[in-house]
Amino acid sequence: MRMASFWRTHLNFLIGLIISAAAVYLSLRKIDFHALWASLRSVNYVFLFPAVAGQISCFFLKGNGWRYLLTPAKKSISVTSATIVLIIGLMVNNLFPAKMGELARGYLMGERERLPKTLCLSTVAVEHLLDILILTIFFLLLLPSVSLPPWLQTSGTLVGFIALGMILVLFLVARREEKFLGFVNKLLSRFPDRFASKIQSILNNIFQGMRVLTGRYIFYAFAALSSMWVMAFLVAYLVLAACGLFLPFQTAIMVVVFAAFGKIIPSSPGAIGTFHYVVILVLMSFEVSKEIALGYAIVLHALSFLIETSLGVSLVFAGNLSFRRIAHRPEESL
Repeated sequence: MRMASFWRTHLNFLIGLIISAAAVYLSLRKIDFHALWASLRSVNYVFLFPAVAGQISCFFLKGNGWRYLLTPAKKSISVTSATIVLIIGLMVNNLFPAKMGELARGYLMGERERLPKTLCLSTVAVEHLLDILILTIFFLLLLPSVSLPPWLQTSGTLVGFIALGMILVLFLVARREEKFLGFVNKLLSRFPDRFASKIQSILNNIFQGMRVLTGRYIFYAFAALSSMWVMAFLVAYLVLAACGLFLPFQTAIMVVVFAAFGKIIPSSPGAIGTFHYVVILVLMSFEVSKEIALGYAIVLHALSFLIETSLGVSLVFAGNLSFRRIAHRPEESL
């Protein structure tokens, strides 16, 4: 089991490195480095101070959204607790391969709040689907007013509708939990009791985490996550201004939407390369030169990466946690 996990993690890491290397090459291809350096030197740091404050507020808004998703399982979870675990998970994603931060979030929240890890992890999955749904709504509302390449329009729409379809499937399954579990139990009756009971326990925890889909807390989570994304749009717009790009606000929205969708693509830790190339493609559709677009992508990525990583590392040391425990223990325990 551990050997399979080892190879899966390292294979994902290798694939991510290859994709990131290709994205870095495409980002730097035919770049005038003098123009790139000039764009970085001209950054107005006055706009970055409120951007930092906005980035930090995003953590609390997203943590609040996650708290609502966990509320059906435990009502006493605080925004602070959810936000701390969220930031540590973001830090793990920045430093370790294979999106291990999502596993770390499920594991740490389970440890912190005495909840099943699979339950917590299922709420993380629901949160990501809600994120994509919210971004798709913004994308479709603004699509008529922006000029994007057809393939970007098609890919953005496709990702959004896939997420919507998955949410609907999960909702229907959650509404018919007893029938679904009864069907699975019949299938598991053919397997050894130890294996069947383990699978049943995991499925029960997953369904408990998905019950939020059928209650009012899903609307509270939707509102909190929507607020978080609006703040993320504002942060992206402030960084545009810092780079001397006083473009329409929908430019920042499209940057955030496609940067978020781009995280689905396997990449190196921190989405280095893939993030930058996606942002370049979006900004070039708004007639921004490749050098200025790359300079903007570097500043925007560095802003979030440095804040997430520094805060995450600080919280790890403040909580007397070990990086080995956070990065490797989740795969063994979930």
